[in-house]
Amino acid sequence: MIPESFQGYAASVTDLRTAVIGAGVAGLAAARRIAQTGGAPTVFESQDRVGGRIKTIRRNGLTFDVGAFIYLGSYSEAAQEMTDVGLGSQMRKVDAYGAMPKSGRLHYLDLRNPLKTLGTEYLSLGSKLKLAKLAWFLAKHWKDLNYTDASGIAAIDSETVTEYCRRELNEELLDYLAAVVVRGPWLSDPSYASVGQLLWTLKNFFKPYFYGLDDGMNALPRAMAADLDDVRLSTPVIDVTDSGDHVEVTFEHDGRQHTEEFDTAVVATTTSTALEIYPQISGFSREYYANTEYICSVNTHLALNERPTNPATYIMCSPREQPDLCGVIVDHLKAHNRCGPAQGMITTFCRHEWCLDHLDAPDQKVLDAVLQFVKPYYGDLSSKVEDYEIGRWREVVPIMSKGRFKAVDRFMRDTDPSARVQLAGDIGPIPGVNGALVSGQAAGDRIAARSRRLRKASA
Repeated sequence: MIPESFQGYAASVTDLRTAVIGAGVAGLAAARRIAQTGGAPTVFESQDRVGGRIKTIRRNGLTFDVGAFIYLGSYSEAAQEMTDVGLGSQMRKVDAYGAMPKSGRLHYLDLRNPLKTLGTEYLSLGSKLKLAKLAWFLAKHWKDLNYTDASGIAAIDSETVTEYCRRELNEELLDYLAAVVVRGPWLSDPSYASVGQLLWTLKNFFKPYFYGLDDGMNALPRAMAADLDDVRLSTPVIDVTDSGDHVEVTFEHDGRQHTEEFDTAVVATTTSTALEIYPQISGFSREYYANTEYICSVNTHLALNERPTNPATYIMCSPREQPDLCGVIVDHLKAHNRCGPAQGMITTFCRHEWCLDHLDAPDQKVLDAVLQFVKPYYGDLSSKVEDYEIGRWREVVPIMSKGRFKAVDRFMRDTDPSARVQLAGDIGPIPGVNGALVSGQAAGDRIAARSRRLRKASA
């Protein structure tokens, strides 16, 4: 449950208490693992809600996912977590029926039928033949694309997507496939994105479906938090200190500063926040955190008074066709109850650099721009917009530039599993909801293993 207040909460130290800083999916996953193994987690969250960068706004019969927007079919850990917390009845498996524009025409790609997809005129025959080389490269490193060991993908992390495509493929595959793959989900650019990110994303898209939750993306973190006994909202942590035999956590609540002692802690925040509140981060971990840069997102969610006839569940755009628009998700197709039966809802995502330029732009300027972006695919929607939300996120996911996977590998190998304070979040082999969840589970498992050793030693 989520207590409204913890005034009068006993500050005395009990055995094996763990402070979890951050109620995003990483922190909640860590807390759940700790609780499931007999520990007593206390979750601190600076905002008045759980979910972090998973945020859902409900208004007038509309459900806007203004943060993370989709659970890919390859997110097996997230899907299992949904089942474990009782969300199975509202999980929707949605066909990944995409469209990609080229030369003024939308080319539809049905991932349920790969052979039919290969027959599309979206790519030339010469490029289709070269796809065999990319497919072999992906197959060779398929097992390296995992959440527990980054060494395999780190070994090939020496090229950007652009460098790899120009060396091994061609310009068409660069502009109309590889660039689309790293721009669509990550808002990134092939000129700096690692070739490892290309392979990771291709593997994720091999599942011809994705998951939607009827009650919105944040139904998952809300259900995860509901299983926990002590989740403190609107309680920003100021400092975490490992004092050698315990962890001191200083936080603010109701305008006052408090300090409590815990046996262990998990810091599950963005890297800049972690460095600020836990200054004891040292060695390569400090260097890794300090050098982490984030993608910026200004995602626009449009509620329409008329449902578009375009059948695609998503559109992803080549920079040759749309320099700034990366993609569109059709929200009314990804789950039930997103809007009325006659209404429509779409979400647009733009490239990192455009979002940086428009992070503080007036709503109308952003709306005018995205309405022009989607006009070739949905017509003029300016008179059909009934409501909207604009998600403005300075830090969404880490930029997976060339060399990032090498750093991830070293960071993971240098992680001390017995440390009193563990780190979690978007810091593993690939960012996103599933990566953060797995990272939190791993941190929780390390804390649980440490607690088991303490129990055994004291028995």
